[in-house]
Amino acid sequence: MGMILLLSCFCVLSEEVDTFLDEYRFNGYTSQWSRGLYLTVGEPSSFLIFPGAGLEGVLCGMGGDAVLDLRLELQGGGMDIIDEEPDDLPVLRFATGSEPVAFVVTVVALDMLYGATADSACVFFAMRPVVEELENSVPVEPDSAITGE
Repeated sequence: MGMILLLSCFCVLSEEVDTFLDEYRFNGYTSQWSRGLYLTVGEPSSFLIFPGAGLEGVLCGMGGDAVLDLRLELQGGGMDIIDEEPDDLPVLRFATGSEPVAFVVTVVALDMLYGATADSACVFFAMRPVVEELENSVPVEPDSAITGE
């Protein structure tokens, strides 16, 4: 019975994550990935992600109903980003650089509600190609046909 309850809670969390990923997809984030976890309070869970090269985007964590504070850390590619804010939906913005690199993600449930000691969580990323802005270094005089002179 407990396993059925746990599975139904994770399905609801998975649907919420899919909603977020749909929103990111709508905004041009073409590379997406997600992973479900079962976290015990205070015990970190680490794993590797391989988002690819030349991308920018977000790494997010989403806690289940009992998770009050979820800590998310991203290491790799010369960076170490930690979400310092106490919330159940941490978001880390990052860019991958020009070479493919493995990143280490560490997730810890720091606090839970209702006296819970464990709950499900989901970690996901949404990435898009880095758009380089073209810089106009040579100013051009406006055309007289446009300015009306």
